[in-house]
Amino acid sequence: MKNYPIKRISLISIISFVGIFLMQAFWIIDSYYERKSHFAEHIHYILTQATDDFCIEISKQKAPIDSDFEQQLMASILKERFAQSDEMPSYRFQIQNNADPAPQLNNSKYINFSENIKCSRFHKKKLRLFIVNDKTYFLSSIIGWVILSSLFVFIGIIALFLNLSFLRKQKKTSRIQSDFIGNMTHELKTPIATISVASEMLMKDRVLDDRGKSKRYSKIIFEENLRLKKLVERVMQIALFENGTMKIKLTDVNLHDAIIQSCNAISMIVNKREGVLDMDLQATESNYKVDSTHFSNIITNLLENAIKYSPDSPQIVIKTTDYSDGILISINDKGIGISKKYQDRIFDRFFRVQDGDIHNSKGFGLGLYYVRRVIEAHGGTIKVRSELGNGSSFEIYLLKL
Repeated sequence: MKNYPIKRISLISIISFVGIFLMQAFWIIDSYYERKSHFAEHIHYILTQATDDFCIEISKQKAPIDSDFEQQLMASILKERFAQSDEMPSYRFQIQNNADPAPQLNNSKYINFSENIKCSRFHKKKLRLFIVNDKTYFLSSIIGWVILSSLFVFIGIIALFLNLSFLRKQKKTSRIQSDFIGNMTHELKTPIATISVASEMLMKDRVLDDRGKSKRYSKIIFEENLRLKKLVERVMQIALFENGTMKIKLTDVNLHDAIIQSCNAISMIVNKREGVLDMDLQATESNYKVDSTHFSNIITNLLENAIKYSPDSPQIVIKTTDYSDGILISINDKGIGISKKYQDRIFDRFFRVQDGDIHNSKGFGLGLYYVRRVIEAHGGTIKVRSELGNGSSFEIYLLKL
């Protein structure tokens, strides 16, 4: 999967969501002003009805009336009219002469409405209504739709993010699997080709008649067959971990003895490259319940990595120390090291560092993944400390069970 479809999908999705946001904003603004306009028309209608009711009630009064009575009567009529219209904004009102100036109020706080009182006794007066300019009041009728549409947009953004994350992971997985298949093909082709050539040579009479040559070609076939077996077993071990059928058989094991045995097995390769493999086994307690086979495998894997990524003569130190309620096993080398940006990923399945000499090293990207899974199955942890050009240190922490 190439990069450009994901980038194109991301760009189109972002533009679409920006468009939706803008449309929603325009819709909210338009609805707000439409609601405000409708509200103004409705208030004028209420004021017209209220002044008419006021004139009717005033006409029924024979005795002289004072301003207090006018205020109380208008307050009662307005309250009733607002109640009938299902509108109950926060408001103030005044009955004043037409010639009187409008009250000096904060225009940003109040909306000002007025209506002339048309009855004969009050033809020179008007009703002024001041409604608190509460924006949430005008948005109340559309707030439900705003919340609902915003929720759907939010869900859409989350869905887009998850889909893009899935596409990136799928792309990464596809690339990793392709690299794995390429690496595995390369790793398997070499011993198969060697076995094929050696077998072909053994079928020749002149080779069969030469005991030395026959033994040498037979040894090549034997060694390459062991190499094939080791490669297949490593892939099968990972498959067993993945499907949960790998069983850890805990037995009492002296870790120092197991480490010495693994070092002895690997020392021939170190000596061949004129390197040094030192053991500094300082832990006072080395008897632990572990799976002896898997424990030996992880020590061997880490030692092989130290050798593989040491361009010159390997300089390796394996050390044990008492640590809290367990043991700390560290394997240190002076190899090419690992960049910090890769240190959190080297224990991932199929991951292989793509920089410099590391990329040129053979492997499936399964060795450190297997190491991590085995250690975790024992309830332990593994960490790496490394710096490019200054080697690496792998630290294994195991608890006393």
